[in-house]
Amino acid sequence: RRGGPRAGQPEEEKGSRLMVSLLLLNGLAPQRTTATKLILSTFLLSTFSKAGASFAFRGVTTFSSLPGLWLPDLPGPQNQIMATVGRQPTRRSARLLGTRNGVQSGDVGEDDRRLEMSEMKVVDLKDKLRLLGLPVSGVKSDLIDRLRAHEEQPEPRKRRGSAAIKPPKKGKKAAGDKNNLKEAVDCLPRTREAQLKTRDSGVAVIGVDEAGRGPLAGPVVAAAAIVPADILGIVDSKKITKEEDREMLYQMLVASKGVRFAVAVVSAKRIDEINILQATLEAMRIAVDAVMRIDDKEESVNAAEKNVASAKRNEVSYVVTSRTSKAEVKGIHERRTFHALIDGNKIPKDMPCDAESLVKGDGREYLIGAASILAKVTRDRLMHEYDEMYPMYNLKQHKGYPTAAHMAAVKKYGASPIHRRTFAPLKHMTFNEDGKILG
Repeated sequence: RRGGPRAGQPEEEKGSRLMVSLLLLNGLAPQRTTATKLILSTFLLSTFSKAGASFAFRGVTTFSSLPGLWLPDLPGPQNQIMATVGRQPTRRSARLLGTRNGVQSGDVGEDDRRLEMSEMKVVDLKDKLRLLGLPVSGVKSDLIDRLRAHEEQPEPRKRRGSAAIKPPKKGKKAAGDKNNLKEAVDCLPRTREAQLKTRDSGVAVIGVDEAGRGPLAGPVVAAAAIVPADILGIVDSKKITKEEDREMLYQMLVASKGVRFAVAVVSAKRIDEINILQATLEAMRIAVDAVMRIDDKEESVNAAEKNVASAKRNEVSYVVTSRTSKAEVKGIHERRTFHALIDGNKIPKDMPCDAESLVKGDGREYLIGAASILAKVTRDRLMHEYDEMYPMYNLKQHKGYPTAAHMAAVKKYGASPIHRRTFAPLKHMTFNEDGKILG
């Protein structure tokens, strides 16, 4: 170590001291074996500055050119210690050498990043994965691989001449209104969608979500959507508190280029027949199937009128779809595979395509967030229509949820045809044919 370089020394003097150190090692330990000398030499060199290590390791000066330096009589190249030792470099020497697995490389960022992650605690790795919305199961190496795969994932390419669609401003006051949508800030990523398209570039990914599982009245609605355009402001519909903001995003979604969606409506009667969970899964399956079946058949006037969600429709369940141009439909059916990303932890039975569930997916994945807005706005519109039919319940205000005012109205006026009789507290009440409470 006395022969080691000191701060402020010229590079030539540092190199000279390195040679002296190696000569000193040979003189002080003549009885050491060849392998021991090589290991000690490597350790000695690794303790020097990066510049000094580069002098000895990178072949700027070869061992054979250092006069009087001990050199083992081994076959193969002898100009670098690692070649003579005949083993893989340590992580520290790899960083100094700029190598990966013994191969010279000028970019060690990836190895450095993996080394940094390997030094982290498992709990910290899991916290990072949770923030990214990724699974946290597996051993430490699995967690590191998952993080590295996420970091190396390419961002979705934007088409030339196209940019993310921004929500339009609503006059001069909109710019200063903090309650309005945050422009160019809130927008969900396409993480899982990008991963699926990396495996199969031809796959059509469908986002699926529902609205209306908890209310005491009204239908449950599920939406399935394929949305190629990036629209700023697409987040979980529950996080968009202003109804007019959701309406604006809905209009932007249905008007965006290449969008294809279907919305399934399952009535309160059907919910009472099969329970809310099965009704929700049924709505999701119907919506996905409808998106996959969108075609360019000519519609009659009556068929076009039926392709609208309305409170006047008396069907137990029905579905409405977007209309797509012939060229766009041809592009859909040219794809051989569809893959559905479903919000929640359950997948409907008899799905018409591959599907996977994502817990809290409406806050993690762009397409699921888009589907949540389509479902929420459709249901809110229906509840406004029902409010005109049953004004005593004030459905446009609470959208059928069991608020105190809503429950007071039910006790006063009884239950309407759109109330779910299997939901508490209605399931504990007895009604007559007109919906009046008997007991």
